[in-house]
Amino acid sequence: MDQEIQVRIADQLGARFKGEIIGPGHADYDDARVVWNGMIDKRPGLILRCTSTEDVVAAVNGARENGLPPAIRCGGHSVSGKALSDGGLTIDLSGMRSVSVDTERKLVHVGGGCLLGDVDEATAPHGLVVPAGVVSKTGVAGLALGGGIGWFSRKHGLTCDQFVSLEIVLASGEVIEVSATDHPDLFWALKGGGGNFGVVTRFTFAAHEFGPMIRTGMSLYRPEDAAEALRAYASIVPTLPRTIGWHAALKHDMPALPYVPQELAGERLLMMFSMWLGDAEDPAGAEFVERLGAVGRPCLQTTKVMPFAAGMQKALDPEFAEGHRYYTKEAHVTELSGVAIDTLVDFWKDMPMEGEVAIIGLGGAIGDVPEEATAFSNRGYLLWLNFAMKWDESAHDRDYIARTRKIVRALEPWVGKGVYVNMLNFDEMDRVVEAFGGPEKYERLGRIKAQYDPENFFRINYNIVPVFVSSS
Repeated sequence: MDQEIQVRIADQLGARFKGEIIGPGHADYDDARVVWNGMIDKRPGLILRCTSTEDVVAAVNGARENGLPPAIRCGGHSVSGKALSDGGLTIDLSGMRSVSVDTERKLVHVGGGCLLGDVDEATAPHGLVVPAGVVSKTGVAGLALGGGIGWFSRKHGLTCDQFVSLEIVLASGEVIEVSATDHPDLFWALKGGGGNFGVVTRFTFAAHEFGPMIRTGMSLYRPEDAAEALRAYASIVPTLPRTIGWHAALKHDMPALPYVPQELAGERLLMMFSMWLGDAEDPAGAEFVERLGAVGRPCLQTTKVMPFAAGMQKALDPEFAEGHRYYTKEAHVTELSGVAIDTLVDFWKDMPMEGEVAIIGLGGAIGDVPEEATAFSNRGYLLWLNFAMKWDESAHDRDYIARTRKIVRALEPWVGKGVYVNMLNFDEMDRVVEAFGGPEKYERLGRIKAQYDPENFFRINYNIVPVFVSSS
């Protein structure tokens, strides 16, 4: 974007835009273009940091009038860097982080730029929770519009399953309210269809009673005991009630968490951690957490009751801090067989890159929603694999990416169809149709796209191409 266009957009916005206009010469430019993944080094021609719906309308109109399809940034956690436009225009929602809680109706109104931590901080004092992700610095919008899995998914479903209504700015600049009764087709599409249809400036979520304390359990296993523990995990997970979440993570180096002894911090360990998703003082929860923690031969077993918002939801933040070079792969698991476990553990024992291989226990309430009821697809899988690799030197990129791709290919016999759209990486753009549920569902999304964004203005994303239906 040349300077003439930058000046023209700034002049067009004028007094109607109350946010910040950040160009390459702005003192905050370098900070404003930083996103979570250190591999991403994009230089937007202009960043419009909005503070209100009116600002977003002005930004969308300015982008459209100048032929600049915008990138939309909330938390900047897209691993592939979709939050920024390289050389073009980025609409930044980080100035829109207000949260209000309607305790009587158990509704939470969330600004389009909020992070998960903003929501948790607002809901926890009222003993409420909105099911969301696992890292407090993740943006609500990107997570929720792609589906949204997290600690409470087994009990309450996806983040998008909690939608009551959404305020959205369309490509035309029109602001509409979307719900099950107003624009129901678009409401369906926003439940998993990503940022393809407009800029969501406000979410209204249904909240659930919880906490503010959560009961958790953690067991650590040395490499020689990991396969045995994971075999037990695979056999027990299908039997668990939806009030328990149980996950595993093969850590390159164990972080120095408050309940990890100093002598184990930094070691290559398997961590299995459970969460009771009911009353932290319920004896049934204490029994479940204790029993799961004793599986296999742990070198450490511990339980803890902690605040959910200020504790559990922030526990992974230091491990996945902004600025490292991240490469991720996700796979839905059809069967975690003994051979698959051995393949996974053998890779982990020798992997040179930092990060983890997570086995995420899902199922439960996610599967209560019929597949056709939302744009989100492939609800039926009990286990997901997430390879969350990180390093700091660009010289390792080719080798470490190749290693991750290789292990994912090796696990193909035990992997099902589909991929989580929020975890699509830069080398998986050929899987967008698959991520949205296959050709039939993708075409339905395309027809809705054609109605609300016929010019495909919002296309710096995991894109859905408009599909026009002939009237003849």
